[in-house]
Amino acid sequence: MIVFPAIDLREGKCVRLTKGDFATTKIYKDNPLQMLENFKQHNFSWIHMVDLDGAKAGQTIQGEIIAGLVNDSGLNIQVGGGIRTKADIEYLLSYGIKRVVLGSICISEPELVKSWLNEFGNDKIVLALDCQLKDELPVVKTHGWQEDSKKTIWDLLEFYDSVKYILCTDISVDGTLAGPNLKLYQQIMDKFPQIKLIASGGVGNMNHLIKLNKLGIYGAVVGKAIYEGTITLSDIAKLSIEK
Repeated sequence: MIVFPAIDLREGKCVRLTKGDFATTKIYKDNPLQMLENFKQHNFSWIHMVDLDGAKAGQTIQGEIIAGLVNDSGLNIQVGGGIRTKADIEYLLSYGIKRVVLGSICISEPELVKSWLNEFGNDKIVLALDCQLKDELPVVKTHGWQEDSKKTIWDLLEFYDSVKYILCTDISVDGTLAGPNLKLYQQIMDKFPQIKLIASGGVGNMNHLIKLNKLGIYGAVVGKAIYEGTITLSDIAKLSIEK
Protein backbone atom coordinates (compact mmCIF):
# COMPACT_ATOMS: atom_id res chain seq x y z
CA MET A 1 0.00 0.00 0.00
CA ILE A 2 1.23 3.48 -0.85
CA VAL A 3 0.82 5.96 1.98
CA PHE A 4 0.29 9.53 0.78
CA PRO A 5 1.23 12.16 3.37
CA ALA A 6 -1.16 15.06 2.87
CA ILE A 7 -0.54 18.77 2.60
CA ASP A 8 -3.67 20.91 2.63
CA LEU A 9 -2.85 24.47 1.61
CA ARG A 10 -4.76 27.55 2.67
CA GLU A 11 -3.14 30.91 1.88
CA GLY A 12 0.12 29.03 1.29
CA LYS A 13 0.19 27.42 4.74
CA CYS A 14 -0.24 23.80 5.84
CA VAL A 15 -3.60 23.44 7.56
CA ARG A 16 -6.15 20.77 8.45
CA LEU A 17 -9.93 20.89 8.65
CA THR A 18 -12.35 18.73 10.60
CA LYS A 19 -15.14 17.12 8.54
CA GLY A 20 -14.44 19.59 5.73
CA ASP A 21 -15.54 22.61 7.78
CA PHE A 22 -13.45 25.69 6.89
CA ALA A 23 -14.35 27.22 10.26
CA THR A 24 -12.23 24.50 11.91
CA THR A 25 -9.04 25.48 10.05
CA LYS A 26 -5.92 24.82 12.12
CA ILE A 27 -2.52 26.00 10.88
CA TYR A 28 0.33 23.54 11.42
CA LYS A 29 3.17 24.87 9.28
CA ASP A 30 3.80 28.24 7.64
CA ASN A 31 6.27 26.69 5.20
CA PRO A 32 4.97 23.65 3.25
CA LEU A 33 8.36 23.14 1.62
CA GLN A 34 9.74 22.13 5.03
CA MET A 35 7.05 19.46 5.26
CA LEU A 36 7.90 18.18 1.78
CA GLU A 37 11.57 17.96 2.71
CA ASN A 38 10.62 16.02 5.83
CA PHE A 39 8.54 13.59 3.78
CA LYS A 40 11.39 13.22 1.31
CA GLN A 41 13.85 12.36 4.09
CA HIS A 42 11.54 9.51 5.12
CA ASN A 43 11.58 8.14 1.56
CA PHE A 44 7.94 8.74 0.69
CA SER A 45 7.36 8.41 -3.04
CA TRP A 46 4.02 10.21 -3.31
CA ILE A 47 2.44 13.29 -1.71
CA HIS A 48 -1.22 14.30 -1.77
CA MET A 49 -1.72 18.07 -1.95
CA VAL A 50 -4.98 20.04 -1.83
CA ASP A 51 -5.59 23.68 -2.71
CA LEU A 52 -8.31 24.37 -0.13
CA ASP A 53 -8.76 27.94 -1.32
CA GLY A 54 -9.29 26.59 -4.82
CA ALA A 55 -11.74 23.94 -3.63
CA LYS A 56 -13.87 26.59 -1.95
CA ALA A 57 -13.64 29.09 -4.82
CA GLY A 58 -14.18 26.57 -7.60
CA GLN A 59 -10.98 27.45 -9.42
CA THR A 60 -7.27 26.92 -8.96
CA ILE A 61 -6.06 29.63 -6.57
CA GLN A 62 -2.64 28.50 -5.35
CA GLY A 63 -1.32 27.11 -8.63
CA GLU A 64 1.88 29.16 -8.60
CA ILE A 65 2.68 28.17 -5.02
CA ILE A 66 2.08 24.50 -5.82
CA ALA A 67 4.15 24.67 -9.01
CA GLY A 68 7.04 26.12 -7.02
CA LEU A 69 6.77 23.41 -4.38
CA VAL A 70 6.85 20.68 -7.02
CA ASN A 71 9.94 22.11 -8.67
CA ASP A 72 11.77 22.45 -5.36
CA SER A 73 10.83 19.09 -3.86
CA GLY A 74 11.46 16.62 -6.68
CA LEU A 75 8.67 14.39 -5.30
CA ASN A 76 5.74 12.73 -7.03
CA ILE A 77 2.77 14.91 -6.19
CA GLN A 78 -0.92 14.60 -6.96
CA VAL A 79 -2.93 17.81 -6.60
CA GLY A 80 -6.61 18.58 -6.15
CA GLY A 81 -8.80 21.51 -5.21
CA GLY A 82 -10.81 23.67 -7.59
CA ILE A 83 -9.54 22.12 -10.83
CA ARG A 84 -12.35 22.79 -13.30
CA THR A 85 -10.79 23.43 -16.71
CA LYS A 86 -8.55 21.79 -19.28
CA ALA A 87 -6.20 24.76 -18.88
CA ASP A 88 -5.86 24.01 -15.15
CA ILE A 89 -4.92 20.41 -15.90
CA GLU A 90 -2.41 21.40 -18.58
CA TYR A 91 -0.87 24.04 -16.30
CA LEU A 92 -0.36 21.67 -13.38
CA LEU A 93 0.94 18.80 -15.50
CA SER A 94 3.36 21.15 -17.27
CA TYR A 95 4.97 21.98 -13.92
CA GLY A 96 5.58 18.35 -13.07
CA ILE A 97 2.43 17.40 -11.17
CA LYS A 98 2.11 13.65 -11.69
CA ARG A 99 -1.68 13.41 -11.26
CA VAL A 100 -4.51 15.91 -11.01
CA VAL A 101 -7.42 15.19 -8.71
CA LEU A 102 -10.85 16.14 -10.04
CA GLY A 103 -13.76 16.50 -7.65
CA SER A 104 -16.85 18.65 -8.18
CA ILE A 105 -16.55 18.74 -11.95
CA CYS A 106 -16.99 14.95 -12.03
CA ILE A 107 -20.59 15.67 -11.06
CA SER A 108 -21.28 18.88 -12.96
CA GLU A 109 -19.56 17.98 -16.26
CA PRO A 110 -19.33 14.19 -16.50
CA GLU A 111 -18.97 13.99 -20.28
CA LEU A 112 -16.19 16.57 -20.21
CA VAL A 113 -14.30 14.71 -17.49
CA LYS A 114 -14.71 11.47 -19.42
CA SER A 115 -13.12 13.15 -22.45
CA TRP A 116 -10.21 14.33 -20.29
CA LEU A 117 -9.60 10.78 -19.11
CA ASN A 118 -9.20 9.81 -22.75
CA GLU A 119 -7.16 12.86 -23.73
CA PHE A 120 -4.69 13.00 -20.84
CA GLY A 121 -4.76 9.30 -19.97
CA ASN A 122 -6.30 7.65 -16.93
CA ASP A 123 -2.87 7.49 -15.29
CA LYS A 124 -2.86 11.31 -15.00
CA ILE A 125 -6.30 11.82 -13.46
CA VAL A 126 -7.71 10.84 -10.08
CA LEU A 127 -11.44 11.17 -9.43
CA ALA A 128 -12.17 12.41 -5.90
CA LEU A 129 -15.45 11.09 -4.59
CA ASP A 130 -16.11 12.74 -1.24
CA CYS A 131 -19.22 11.33 0.36
CA GLN A 132 -21.53 11.18 3.33
CA LEU A 133 -23.70 8.17 4.04
CA LYS A 134 -27.44 8.76 3.68
CA ASP A 135 -29.64 5.74 4.30
CA GLU A 136 -26.51 3.61 3.87
CA LEU A 137 -25.84 5.13 0.44
CA PRO A 138 -22.54 7.02 -0.13
CA VAL A 139 -23.84 10.33 -1.56
CA VAL A 140 -21.15 12.53 -3.09
CA LYS A 141 -20.67 16.17 -1.98
CA THR A 142 -19.11 18.91 -4.11
CA HIS A 143 -17.56 22.41 -4.03
CA GLY A 144 -15.22 21.88 -1.12
CA TRP A 145 -17.80 19.64 0.56
CA GLN A 146 -20.17 22.60 0.82
CA GLU A 147 -22.89 21.28 -1.51
CA ASP A 148 -24.83 18.01 -1.85
CA SER A 149 -25.15 16.15 -5.12
CA LYS A 150 -27.79 13.58 -5.88
CA LYS A 151 -25.26 11.05 -7.13
CA THR A 152 -23.87 8.10 -5.23
CA ILE A 153 -20.41 6.65 -5.61
CA TRP A 154 -22.02 3.67 -7.34
CA ASP A 155 -23.67 5.93 -9.94
CA LEU A 156 -20.37 7.62 -10.77
CA LEU A 157 -18.24 4.50 -10.93
CA GLU A 158 -20.71 2.90 -13.30
CA PHE A 159 -20.46 5.96 -15.55
CA TYR A 160 -16.67 6.41 -15.41
CA ASP A 161 -15.89 2.95 -16.69
CA SER A 162 -12.37 3.91 -17.86
CA VAL A 163 -11.18 5.51 -14.61
CA LYS A 164 -8.08 4.02 -13.01
CA TYR A 165 -7.64 5.96 -9.74
CA ILE A 166 -10.34 6.87 -7.22
CA LEU A 167 -9.77 8.92 -4.08
CA CYS A 168 -12.64 8.28 -1.69
CA THR A 169 -13.25 10.27 1.48
CA ASP A 170 -15.96 9.66 4.04
CA ILE A 171 -16.45 13.26 5.18
CA SER A 172 -18.05 12.21 8.47
CA VAL A 173 -14.72 10.87 9.74
CA ASP A 174 -12.28 13.20 7.96
CA GLY A 175 -10.01 14.99 10.39
CA THR A 176 -11.44 13.13 13.40
CA LEU A 177 -8.64 10.53 13.79
CA ALA A 178 -11.45 8.09 14.70
CA GLY A 179 -10.73 5.55 11.97
CA PRO A 180 -11.50 5.11 8.26
CA ASN A 181 -14.71 3.71 6.83
CA LEU A 182 -13.42 0.20 6.16
CA LYS A 183 -16.86 -1.12 5.23
CA LEU A 184 -17.27 1.45 2.45
CA TYR A 185 -13.82 0.76 1.01
CA GLN A 186 -14.44 -2.98 1.01
CA GLN A 187 -17.71 -2.41 -0.84
CA ILE A 188 -15.98 -0.31 -3.50
CA MET A 189 -13.32 -2.96 -4.02
CA ASP A 190 -15.88 -5.74 -4.21
CA LYS A 191 -18.00 -3.91 -6.79
CA PHE A 192 -15.14 -2.41 -8.84
CA PRO A 193 -12.03 -4.59 -8.38
CA GLN A 194 -10.27 -3.02 -11.38
CA ILE A 195 -10.01 0.38 -9.69
CA LYS A 196 -6.95 1.51 -7.75
CA LEU A 197 -8.59 2.88 -4.61
CA ILE A 198 -7.01 5.57 -2.45
CA ALA A 199 -8.66 5.86 0.97
CA SER A 200 -8.85 9.20 2.74
CA GLY A 201 -10.29 10.35 6.04
CA GLY A 202 -10.19 9.22 9.63
CA VAL A 203 -6.73 7.64 9.89
CA GLY A 204 -5.51 8.29 13.42
CA ASN A 205 -3.04 5.54 14.30
CA MET A 206 -0.99 2.72 12.86
CA ASN A 207 -3.72 0.17 13.55
CA HIS A 208 -5.98 2.05 11.16
CA LEU A 209 -3.33 1.91 8.46
CA ILE A 210 -2.68 -1.78 9.07
CA LYS A 211 -6.40 -2.51 8.63
CA LEU A 212 -6.48 -0.54 5.37
CA ASN A 213 -3.39 -2.37 4.17
CA LYS A 214 -5.05 -5.72 4.86
CA LEU A 215 -7.94 -4.73 2.59
CA GLY A 216 -5.46 -4.73 -0.27
CA ILE A 217 -6.17 -1.19 -1.40
CA TYR A 218 -3.78 0.76 -3.60
CA GLY A 219 -3.17 3.68 -1.24
CA ALA A 220 -4.19 5.73 1.78
CA VAL A 221 -3.93 9.44 2.55
CA VAL A 222 -2.74 10.45 6.01
CA GLY A 223 -2.94 14.05 7.15
CA LYS A 224 -3.97 15.19 10.59
CA ALA A 225 -2.45 12.16 12.34
CA ILE A 226 0.97 13.26 11.08
CA TYR A 227 0.55 16.85 12.19
CA GLU A 228 -0.90 15.90 15.58
CA GLY A 229 1.86 13.32 16.12
CA THR A 230 -0.41 10.32 16.65
CA ILE A 231 1.55 8.53 13.90
CA THR A 232 5.25 8.94 13.17
CA LEU A 233 6.62 9.23 9.65
CA SER A 234 9.08 6.44 10.40
CA ASP A 235 6.25 4.04 11.22
CA ILE A 236 4.19 5.06 8.19
CA ALA A 237 7.12 4.62 5.85
CA LYS A 238 7.26 0.93 6.70
CA LEU A 239 3.84 0.44 5.08
CA SER A 240 4.42 2.67 2.08
CA ILE A 241 5.50 0.22 -0.58
CA GLU A 242 5.09 1.17 -4.23
CA LYS A 243 3.13 -1.33 -6.32
